[in-house]
Amino acid sequence: MKPQKKRRQFNDLPREELLKKAEEVIRDYPPESKPEIHFKFTCEHCGERCTFEDANILYEKGECHACGKETEIKKGGFMLQFVLGLKP
Repeated sequence: MKPQKKRRQFNDLPREELLKKAEEVIRDYPPESKPEIHFKFTCEHCGERCTFEDANILYEKGECHACGKETEIKKGGFMLQFVLGLKP
């Protein structure tokens, strides 16, 4: 019998607070730095941590990349990324 994988706990914020915090973070950087927010959520079915591919959009629902089931996004987190340009 396979040992059960322990689910990691995340410090997720409620949806409204998450959006507010993301807006605050984006405002801290000049537009030329091209900051991007990628929102994250935890699948309510399998516990896998998932990240939305589209930047700066927090969808109402997300599909888990591990189990394929849909989760309503009531809380979550985000990561901040910067788009680096290549000089010709």
